[in-house]
Parts: sequence; structure tokens; C-alpha cells
Amino acid sequence: MQNVLRIIAIVIEVIFLLWFLLPIRFHIFKAGNLLGVVICLIALFRTAFSSVYHQLDAFMLQNTITKIIWLTVKYGCILFAIYAVIVSICMIAAIKIKPKKNATAVILGAQVKPWGASRLLLQRIKAAESYLDQNPVAKAIASGGQGDNEPMSEAACILDNMLKDGIDPDRIIVEDQSVNTEQNLLYSVWILRERQLGDSIAIVSDSYHQLRARIIAYKIDRKLHVGAVNTVNTRFGWFIYPSFFVREWIAIPVEIVKKLGRPARHRKF
Repeated sequence: MQNVLRIIAIVIEVIFLLWFLLPIRFHIFKAGNLLGVVICLIALFRTAFSSVYHQLDAFMLQNTITKIIWLTVKYGCILFAIYAVIVSICMIAAIKIKPKKNATAVILGAQVKPWGASRLLLQRIKAAESYLDQNPVAKAIASGGQGDNEPMSEAACILDNMLKDGIDPDRIIVEDQSVNTEQNLLYSVWILRERQLGDSIAIVSDSYHQLRARIIAYKIDRKLHVGAVNTVNTRFGWFIYPSFFVREWIAIPVEIVKKLGRPARHRKF
């Protein structure tokens, strides 16, 4: 029975290793991929080469200095595993928080390619359109500026796609000055206040992004009611999902300790 469980564990670890490596096929190799690959390799070493691991363990415990290093690494891995489980539970909880009826949708931008919206951005656009169909009085804020490698602002791309899909232009507000998630939400909350759209927002983004976006929203205004409108992953979305999910394990604590930037207001939206 023990050997069967060991084989199952090895198969699962190999599958996740390949899953973390797969985004490289799409030229995506960032902190999430790297951390995921490292975790899988450590787990594979512990499971597939258990005899070598035990020999290494015995060797490292023979000397005081190596013992301290080895135990620090071992218990550090255990503590990180506990942390990852806790953060993952919090991320899943944030995904499941539903927005209030007709809350203003804040569509977080994603990269615009030379030929149009990227696959990630299209997922967010489709999720926003579905939300607006279900909430006929709600308005949407298309948020995202233009990067150096983008042919147009992310907000303009969102607007164009939604208009083509038949969304009433009067329901879409364009915010095309932001350059990151923090500014997406900060400028969107400014719009919410200026246009007296209430205290409820529905953040339209990928599910792994919801907890960090929620943290930012509360740093901006603790009175906000924040709900989640999650994208429905395409095949590409599932290819990259584990890497982006694990990336949030790093990004979330950084976001918690980081002070909220307050760019000077230079225009009316």
C-alpha cells in the first residue's frame, strides 16, 4: 500500500512539474513558474529518492553547523507549506464572495497584443459581459492604461470589444490612466465617488487575482463592499493557472505590507 501511495504521489508531482513548465511554451516564466518548479523538484526528490534523502539527512545531522543549516531548511519548508495552505484557503474564500446586485463592475486590464485583446483580457471581457447581462442596472469601469508595448490602452480595448458584443456604451466608463492593479482600483474608486455609483464594486478578474485585488480595494476605502466576478478559464487559462496562483503566494504578503501609493489627481474621469 505504501508503494502504491508513493507512486501516486510521484505521478502527481510530475504532472504539476510539467504544468508549471508548460507556460514557458507561451514565453511566460516568472516567479510563479520558478517557485512551482522548485517545490515540485523538492517534493520529487523527497518522494522518488527517499533512500538518498535519508542518507543525506543522516549525513547533515552529524555536524553542528550542517545540522543547523539542514534543520533550518527542513522546518523552513514545513512553515512555508503551512503558509501556502493558509493563503490558498484565503484565496479560495475571496473567489467565492459574490458582489451585491448591480454593483459597479471594475474590469481589471490585461495586456493588449498588436492584433487585439490578449487571451487573458478576453476572459475578463467575457466575464464582465456576463455580469452586466445578469445585472441590467449595473455600470462597468474599463480600467487600464497603455503600456509601451501596447497599440492602445487596455481600457479602450475593453470598450471596443464590449461595444462589438452589443453592450450599451452608456454603461461603460473608461479609465485609461492606470498602469497597475493598485491604480486600476484607486482610479476606479475615484470614479465611483465622483459619479455617485454607490459603495459596492464587483472586481472582474481571474480568480487567483481576487484576494490581492480585494486587499488593495480595502486599503483604498474600507467602506467598500467588494465582490468577485471570476473569469471562466479557456484552455490557455488552465495552462498558466498554477503558475499565476503560486505567484500570488509571494505577491499577497508584499501587498499587505506595501503602503498605498496616491498619485496626484490630474483629471476628471
